[in-house]
Amino acid sequence: MTNDPLALIASLPLFDSLQSDDIQKIASFCSVRHHKAGDVLFYEKDTKDAIYYIIKGSVKFYKVDRFDNEIFLYKLYSNSLIFNVSKLIDSFFISCYANAEFLEDSTVLSIQSEPFRAMIYTNHRLMTKILEESFKMIQQMQCIISRDVVFDGTAKVAHMLVNELETFNRLKKHEIAYMLHIQPETLSRILNKLTRNGTIEIEKNSVVVLNIQELKEIYE
Repeated sequence: MTNDPLALIASLPLFDSLQSDDIQKIASFCSVRHHKAGDVLFYEKDTKDAIYYIIKGSVKFYKVDRFDNEIFLYKLYSNSLIFNVSKLIDSFFISCYANAEFLEDSTVLSIQSEPFRAMIYTNHRLMTKILEESFKMIQQMQCIISRDVVFDGTAKVAHMLVNELETFNRLKKHEIAYMLHIQPETLSRILNKLTRNGTIEIEKNSVVVLNIQELKEIYE
């Protein structure tokens, strides 16, 4: 990773279509920050006037219920924009959000929202990129609704095995169960069933998908 702020910003997918003078302008109101695993980027009630872009690393988003139980929502990885729509568009007012915590040592670009918003309104290329990120966010929310409202435990596991196999094999079972809102014992039963059916096999504590179509048929 380069130490030159201008070169770093220009290399990010969010800004790769911008001109050099646009990059210089953005660099004037943003900063690069490094965080350790477990650091909190922001809490649900925070009103920081900033937008964040994950250069490298990952962040989990969660809510806390009235019994202080942590409820996992979703994760974002490198090259993802973190923003509250109300910070970008004055006519939108979104009061609910979530807590954000780093899952690993990460590097983040912190962008002041007011000058960034002004730039979006006057720069077609940047506006297009932001719209693309907004659509990604909508798709992410749709996936959360499907996963938590429509899918049963087996469908949740099958969906993750198809779409996030590398993450699945990297995490511990209790971490996967936490993300999918199921019990660790339930996860073990589902994996055993899929193994008996010949849909997957487990080699050295890692899942190998043998029949991806059968997994897709579970949740589609």
